[in-house]
Amino acid sequence: MGVSPNFITRLLCCPSSQWLRRVTIGTTFVCLTVTIGSPFYWEPQIKVGEFVTTDIKSPKSIVINDVEASRLAKERLKQEVPQVYRLDSGLNLKAMQHLEDLLTSGDRLINLAGNLPYTNLLSYPAQLQLRMLSDAEWQSLQQKTTNPPALRPRKELAQELLAQKSKLSASAYKSLLDQIAKARQKYQLAYQEISQSPELFRQRLLNLSQAEWEASKSAARKTLEDVLASGIIAGLPDEIKQYRIKNSKYLPEDPIQKILVIELIDAVVIANLEPDYMATREKIARVVESFQPQPVTIQAGEIIVKAGQEITVKEFAYLDQLGLTQRRLNFVAIVFTSLAVAGSMLVFKLAIIDRSQRNFKVGKLKVRDLVAISLISMSSAIACVVLGHSSIAFMPLATMGMILGSFYGSRLATVTTGLGTGLVAIAISPTVITYLPVVLGAIMGAVLTDRPNTRSRISINGIVVALIQAGSYIALALFVGNVAPLVLAINALQYAASGMLASMIALGAIPYLEQLCYAITPIRLAELANLDRPLLRKLVTEAPGTFQHTLFVANLAEAGARELGADTALVRTGTLYHDIGKTIRPEYFIENQMGQANPHEILNDPWASADIIREHVTGGIRLAQKYRLPPLLQTFIPEHQGTIVISYFYYQAQQRSPVVCEEHFRYSGPIPQSRETGIVMLADASEAALRSLGSDTTLEDAVSIMMRIFKSRWDQGQLADSELTAEDLEKLAPVFIQVWRERNHGRIKYPDFAAKVDPSGASLPIRCEPEKVLTVSS
Repeated sequence: MGVSPNFITRLLCCPSSQWLRRVTIGTTFVCLTVTIGSPFYWEPQIKVGEFVTTDIKSPKSIVINDVEASRLAKERLKQEVPQVYRLDSGLNLKAMQHLEDLLTSGDRLINLAGNLPYTNLLSYPAQLQLRMLSDAEWQSLQQKTTNPPALRPRKELAQELLAQKSKLSASAYKSLLDQIAKARQKYQLAYQEISQSPELFRQRLLNLSQAEWEASKSAARKTLEDVLASGIIAGLPDEIKQYRIKNSKYLPEDPIQKILVIELIDAVVIANLEPDYMATREKIARVVESFQPQPVTIQAGEIIVKAGQEITVKEFAYLDQLGLTQRRLNFVAIVFTSLAVAGSMLVFKLAIIDRSQRNFKVGKLKVRDLVAISLISMSSAIACVVLGHSSIAFMPLATMGMILGSFYGSRLATVTTGLGTGLVAIAISPTVITYLPVVLGAIMGAVLTDRPNTRSRISINGIVVALIQAGSYIALALFVGNVAPLVLAINALQYAASGMLASMIALGAIPYLEQLCYAITPIRLAELANLDRPLLRKLVTEAPGTFQHTLFVANLAEAGARELGADTALVRTGTLYHDIGKTIRPEYFIENQMGQANPHEILNDPWASADIIREHVTGGIRLAQKYRLPPLLQTFIPEHQGTIVISYFYYQAQQRSPVVCEEHFRYSGPIPQSRETGIVMLADASEAALRSLGSDTTLEDAVSIMMRIFKSRWDQGQLADSELTAEDLEKLAPVFIQVWRERNHGRIKYPDFAAKVDPSGASLPIRCEPEKVLTVSS
């Protein structure tokens, strides 16, 4: 006897549960009507922006809180809270390291230029000038005792040299000139090198002695530490930064050294304070919590709004607290909302009808699918109504489109998203500039998400939605022309973030919805088709012959599904599990016997053999339920055999008893309920026949054999509910033959076997002689 799925699955999946379908549709209608019509159930008759014709006076004395004034005061307090910063020690180390690199470069240049003073016979200024003279000036200075007009600025140097020449012996004076020449040579090398060094070294560094340079280095380190300790904010004006550097107490007194140190610090100092947004928010929260709104006293008879004036937000709050806004049920708006929801549901039904069917049945949607679509739509509607008045950019319409597109394809997702955007517009009455980007992004997200087979595809769709929403908002804002640049940038970023967030929420929600929906995403199908899954690994190891049969059937079915436009991912994954029940008793199926004795001959009981053969369906369902295989994939297990008769054992039973109940030898079904399971039934029935065809079989003969097998299933009524047509069968036959040609593994030819009986491996589990086959067929 067959074992049905658990009660909940039967309740949600059974097509006869029309009452549950009606309850789902009715609940969806009521919830959507309540959500979309929520602004109309207690709608004020006096609204902001209206002009009053008479004075509106307070009917009583009352102390109320000025809500609008409190809101503005809170906003002002938030803006007045200064930004909190934190010191980044890593940036301090980076600046210090930069300074050390510059000082190291300065050390190299100082060492290259040589020590000052390089002699004790000349004054320090003279030594500096002598190093800096050009070669021509130096030669003239040595040759002439009086300066020509061109060398008049060097008169003091000449006098000082002449004074030393008169005092020193010739050898001592020559030694002095050699010292000057060596100092000049070192200076020239350093001067050439300094041209490739930082600019701040070029004017002053070589004029410092070793002691002065060491003092400058120490002052630079202390000054940098002092400036960084006080903190530098990014974007700080340069004049303020210069003021802080020039007023450091560690700067040297010498003007040349001071300028050099200032330039060093200015070159390396960086902003080391980063905004601490979390601490700032906490500070703002504390300030807002401590805010105490000032109550406003309104006396009885006091005029709140004068005749001819416009009602502002502040005055509306007063009127609302006094009960003067005349709130009541807007019956007309609620009726209109109900009609809009009903019309949207009708359009949804018409849009998903498969018009290729004569009876116009609603596609493949089961009750579980309707429940899932209802939950997605209602939760999205609620979120949109809640967010629409405060953050319209983050309404999850694109999320709804991506989730529905992942399960049911872009057609259903686009229709549902388009209808949802219309209903949400009724509830929140948005402006075009703020709502149109959301609509465009949501529609594009639904159109692009057509059952993607990778998660990255959904992520890319999120990026596209982000760009469309941000770009369309910027275009609309520039067209209108009254949006401030800062507001435009902030809002554009919100629309972009909304698109990215939509894909993230969709990716997070899909795994949970897969447990509820009857449909399965291609991503989940790919995971279930992994041969390392427990059930498939069990099939590979315990029934290897059946696994090979399954692979060939999967190739046939996948090619057929592709030809007919069916769900190829579903067909392939479903086929991999269709014979999983054969792992219970694999030795009773011919493909697993591997030349061993046939246990059916030992059993010698056609009734018991038929029960064993049928158990590969009932046991397969039990295994599928045990391993929590999705209900949609479970349907491939019973439906690939439908309600066909196990003819071989039925014939044996007729030989032994004049009265045989045919139902005992018939699979319990049901017959295929979808194109996908119907294709798998035909592929499974064709597998043995295709493997038995020889290489000399013509295409016409092969197609003829296939059509006879198809006709057998058609005449038995096995394909009545599968949505397959006679034209579909004519398309499938040559496709199956083509797959056989491409994957022909060779098999002994049994032409009479294929032509005269049902060649399904499940129906005929043991080998039989041709004569017996002919007897059975008769």
